[in-house]
Formats: sequence, structure tokens, C-alpha cells
Amino acid sequence: MRLARFNTNIDVVDKRFFQGLPSPAAAAVVAGVVWVIDDFGIDRVEWIRWIAWSMTLFAGITMVTNLPFYSFKDLELRKAVPFSVILAVVAGLSLASLKPPMVLFLLFVAYACSGYVLWAMGRGPRLKP
Repeated sequence: MRLARFNTNIDVVDKRFFQGLPSPAAAAVVAGVVWVIDDFGIDRVEWIRWIAWSMTLFAGITMVTNLPFYSFKDLELRKAVPFSVILAVVAGLSLASLKPPMVLFLLFVAYACSGYVLWAMGRGPRLKP
């Protein structure tokens, strides 16, 4: 459904935003939940089943919605980058090295929720006439 919608809306959507959660991000959410469960050592099969089911359902539904997700296609990295941005990237990498499963999972869950936030705030792409 995602690919069919992408092919039919190619001339209508704003290139700065994806329509629905991108497939790699959805896969990262689902794989991340498995990684975090393993990292925490959760052994109860019933908990794992419900957690994995709910995250897979969330990712699947979010993929086929019309919610806007920032595509990062308009970032200009060839120009001079401010020193504060470099510090933020180093701080982010340092944070990720402390507990990689949890930090990366939370990063992708935050991105998966960002479309709902953009929609709620009314900030998203405007369809071309």
C-alpha cells in the first residue's frame, strides 16, 4: 500500500515530508523493541508477545497513514556547519554509546511519534493544487 500510494502521489506531495512512516524507520522500531527486550533480559513470553505485537501494529498502521514525517531532504550539509551542531552530534554519539539499545530505540520511537506531533500542531506539507 505504501509503494502504490507513493507512485500515485509523486507529483502532489511535498518533498520535505514523507507520507506515512518510512519503512526503514518502522523496521527499526520493530527490531529495536526486540533488542531492548533482550537487553533488559525479559524472559516472560507473554510480555514479549504483547509488547512485540503492539509495536508491530503501531509501526504498520503508522506506515499507511497520511501523517507527515520529516524527510531531512532539505538539510544543507555542504555549507559551513555551526560549532554548536558539531557539539550536539558528539553529545548524541556519546549518549548513544552509554546504552545503545535503549537510546537508539527511543530515537526511532520519537521519530515514529513525530508525525503525530506534526499533525496535531497543524504543521505538515500542503498539497499542491
